[in-house]
Amino acid sequence: MNRSGSGDRARALQEATYEALERSFRASPVPMYGLRTPWLSPSYLGESHTVNGILQSVTLIYGSWDTDQPHVRVTTWRDLPGQDFVPDAPADLLAAPPDPVTVTIDADPAPGTLAQLPTTAWLLRTGHAPLHVLATGRGPIGELAFEPLTDLQPLINARRAYLASRRPKG
Repeated sequence: MNRSGSGDRARALQEATYEALERSFRASPVPMYGLRTPWLSPSYLGESHTVNGILQSVTLIYGSWDTDQPHVRVTTWRDLPGQDFVPDAPADLLAAPPDPVTVTIDADPAPGTLAQLPTTAWLLRTGHAPLHVLATGRGPIGELAFEPLTDLQPLINARRAYLASRRPKG
């Protein structure tokens, strides 16, 4: 959706997508989660998926968009009938042996698994159907506690600013 050279039409489509996302976020029957205490900044909306106007997933990026730099990506998704959503995750992390951990989701302890690589990359899985949380990162793990998102607008605005900074001037 963010193609250079597409001009005003691409930006209008992008803004319509953000508006639809806001509507589906407000109407969602289940919460989407972010880090309770982010240890990397800034934070952005990474991506999202809606199915028939119903919010299915949201990915937040904390820190760098560059995956070789310290960052955390948190994806919350819910199972929808007839949909088989699986968020992207590095194959080496998916294959790494996980250890059991306890994380906090909305002030409640929740079981999860944490896989770590010697390269400082890590992957956390938690949640239970219909709600799942996947956090991946590079660098320090920090506090693995999640709270419901109450407003997507600051995250969308941060994404707008980041994408604008990447567009060619002219």
